[in-house]
Amino acid sequence: MNPKKPIPSAPLSEVAYQQIKEMIVNVKLRPGEQVDEGGLASTLSIGRTPIREALFRLVAEELLQVRQGRGFVVRDVTLSDLKDLFEALLILERSAAALAARRINAEQIRALEGINADFKKAWKKNDFIQVTLVNSRFHRGIYEAAGNTFLNSYLNSLQNQSQRLAYLCYSKPAASIDLESHGEHSIRDHARLIECFAAGDEAGAVQTITEHIRLFQNRVNDFATPSVMEMNLFA
Repeated sequence: MNPKKPIPSAPLSEVAYQQIKEMIVNVKLRPGEQVDEGGLASTLSIGRTPIREALFRLVAEELLQVRQGRGFVVRDVTLSDLKDLFEALLILERSAAALAARRINAEQIRALEGINADFKKAWKKNDFIQVTLVNSRFHRGIYEAAGNTFLNSYLNSLQNQSQRLAYLCYSKPAASIDLESHGEHSIRDHARLIECFAAGDEAGAVQTITEHIRLFQNRVNDFATPSVMEMNLFA
């Protein structure tokens, strides 16, 4: 009997990238904060070279910036950023949904169903970091199903920008929006999208993704007023 082959582990730079990105998403590394490379290396028990490779990757994704005299700094979120983000999301996600309705295969549909089941479990547990990460997986699954390399690249970049915003909005209370209803609505939207994709219903997919993005935008608007920004949104 042949011994089992060991499962190859991820490169340390990938491990560092995933862990640092999660720290940005859950705001453990706050906007405007200078990144302590030595501190990260110690905290994550990973050498400085993989840490630095991960940080440059996050710069390319515009989650970090390099500032003269300060090194790596977590990128701020501004009101202008929010406006631009939602304009771009609306245009590009609608296009991705339309293409996915034409091109998605049975395996990709099953994958989306599994992701939405995980999404529902995360909501039930009020595990908002998982809600954020699994929701991102669902949308990235749509981008992949759209089958357009350039569109996939642009939308993945937007997902990187929206993840920490989503975590913040899901994990803090908002007087005007019932969080439980918001979660149920999001799960239904995902299920409806899957139905549209399975039926090849392009118009239905576009309408559903439009409503879904508006739902997210309404949630964000509770946190994006100038008065809230002045009180330190990420405190």
